[in-house]
Order: sequence, then structure tokens, then C-alpha cells
Amino acid sequence: MKNIIVFGVMLAICVFIYVRQQDEAYYDLLIVSGATPLAVAKKVPSSISLTVSGLIKKEYIFGGDALNAFATTRIRTREFSAAGDYQGAYAYLGIPVFNILEGISPQKPNSASFRQPLDMMVSFISKSGKRSNFSYNEIIMTSDQFPITLAYDRVPLEPTNEAALTTYQYNRYKENLTGLRLICPKEPDTVRYLDDVVRIVYSVPPAPDERLPVRKKPFKCESRSLRCIDGAEAFRARFDNVTLYSVPRWVRIGHGHGFEEVVTASGYHLPSFLKQNFPGCADTDFFLFVACDGYRCLFSGREIFSTPDGQHMMIVNNFNGDIPEAGFMLGPTGDFFSDRAMWGLSCVARIEESE
Repeated sequence: MKNIIVFGVMLAICVFIYVRQQDEAYYDLLIVSGATPLAVAKKVPSSISLTVSGLIKKEYIFGGDALNAFATTRIRTREFSAAGDYQGAYAYLGIPVFNILEGISPQKPNSASFRQPLDMMVSFISKSGKRSNFSYNEIIMTSDQFPITLAYDRVPLEPTNEAALTTYQYNRYKENLTGLRLICPKEPDTVRYLDDVVRIVYSVPPAPDERLPVRKKPFKCESRSLRCIDGAEAFRARFDNVTLYSVPRWVRIGHGHGFEEVVTASGYHLPSFLKQNFPGCADTDFFLFVACDGYRCLFSGREIFSTPDGQHMMIVNNFNGDIPEAGFMLGPTGDFFSDRAMWGLSCVARIEESE
């Protein structure tokens, strides 16, 4: 009898271990006591595939299993169309694009005027060929708050009041996602959202290279005036009527070499400066900023004019109480990394978005 009891106990233990290994959901229920979880982990469907190509060292093709290896996030959005029409509130599960791109090495041709990736554009392309464009910097250099994300699961957020739920019609999308949806939670509308993303492409938009400072190292120059280039027109920047701006505590951390300093800075508000010098410019434009030593950074008009990050951007003319030694300085003070904060800013070129 004793042997039978021992055998029965061992069998029960083996069955439990087997079930736990085969059914992760069952095991999850064991460690969640009482409450029904609303936010649960879900996997990227195996049918989804994402290709990353363009100006990089090698092309990558990520299937569902590979995408499941990336760290994910859950983000809630309140979505509006470009016309301001409310489209609903949703909870997404997805992969922050930074998590994918931080491990991919950009590579330009040897003939490139500027070899670093800071003037690159990153384009997301859908299955139907639609595209949404970003600067490389607004994905890599900015903070992790409200990250640009490739979502693979969507749940409409509905009222908890049962009476209100029966007639609730404010969520435009009821169905779940069938592919990767690009979402931009920090933006005021869904203009750059994109469904069924299948490819990410690195490129460099055309720039007026012949009219820009040539890249040279080390940094030994200064800029006491600022030139603007708008198509065929080139002119000296105007600062009259440009809004002034200041930041009392700017934490500067380099992407490559870490912590630099904490400073106070003041100068000209960048959105105001661009509106003053490039009349008619829009958030669909891109802007290339160039230092007197040829160092370059590309910004999208969307991030400058339509996000909280843009409201913290300036052209610095006072740094810790003194005029910067190299003259004008570009100050995207809301960035996590300070690599876009170039000394000796000498030129700004408007680049129209192209398909």
C-alpha cells in the first residue's frame, strides 16, 4: 500500500510539472491571486515579418520568433486624425523601435560627405507601399517616454460602467491588429501612424552639399552668424521677433562618452526661429543643421513643431552665463543624449519630404 501511495504522489508531481511546462497560461494563473489581469503578455504572431535595409552593414529579416526576443512595452493612446476628429483610446502591446534599431549599424558609402548617421532618415514602409519618415535622431537620441513603437496587439479602451458601455461608439477600431502598426504616442495626431509595416529603410535625404561646410576634425572653428538655405535661396538668418527661451537645468549625456555636465542655457526658441526664417515651412519638412566644422544633424518638422521635445529646442547664445566660445550652439535640451547639441552652428537647410 505504501508503494502505491508513493507512486501516486510521484505521478501527481510529474503531471503537475508537465502541465506547467506545456501551459504557461496555467502557470501564470497560479501566481496571480484574486484579480483578473487586464494587461497580459502576448506574443508576436509567427506570420509577421519585418525587414530592415538601406544604408546599414547588413540586411536583417525578423520573423515572429525573432521579434519576440525584443523587450516590449504596453502603451495607451488617445488618437485624433489630422483634422482633429477623435478616433478612440487604445492599449497597445508592441516593440519600441529603439529596441530594434540600437543593434543595427548604419553604414554610408565611402564617398559620403558626412560619415556619421546623424543626418540619416529612417522610413517605415507598409505592405501597400505607404511610408512614414523620421529622422534617425528622433528614434535614437530622444527619451524613452512615449516611444515610437511597432505594435502587434491592440485593445480598445472602453467604459467600465456597464450602462455606458452598451451605447459606447467612440472607438473607431474594434478589431485587433493583423500586422505591425507604427504608433507615435507623443504626437498630437495619427499623421505618422502606419498599418501593416513590413520594412524599415535607412537613407540620407538629398542635401545642398556644395553649399555646406566641409567636414573636418578636430573641432577648431567658430560661428558668429547663421546662414539659411531654402531651395535655391541662401540668406543670413534673422533673429528679430524670434521668441526667447531658457532652460535652468540641462543634463548633458553623450551617446558615446557618457555624462558631460549640468548647465543653464538660454537663447532663441527653435520652432519660432524656423517659422521666422522659413515662411510657410510645415511639419512635413525636414531641417538639416550644420556646424562650422561640417558636423550635421537632421531633424523632422514633426518633432520640432508637434511634440513636447520640440518645445525644449533652442539656438543657444548663453551657456552657463557666458557666450559660447564657438558662437551659436544648437540645443535640443529635451533629448536624452546630447549628441545633437552641436557647437559652432553655422547653417540650417530646409529639406522637403520626398516619397
